[in-house]
Amino acid sequence: MCQRCNVALEDLGEYNFRTGGATGVGGMLLGGWNQLAEGKVTFDLKICPSCRHVDFYLRS
Repeated sequence: MCQRCNVALEDLGEYNFRTGGATGVGGMLLGGWNQLAEGKVTFDLKICPSCRHVDFYLRS
């Protein structure tokens, strides 16, 4: 339930976010090797159809 509107949240599905790795020139120089330093965090996303607020739930 949306804490703002008291409306049931709709499921947007699972989303993966990349974390870490080098940015800028360092990332360009490393090329594909830069991906070795990256991690991935997965969230389930839910949205309120009324106020459009999005909630992130960390997947374990």
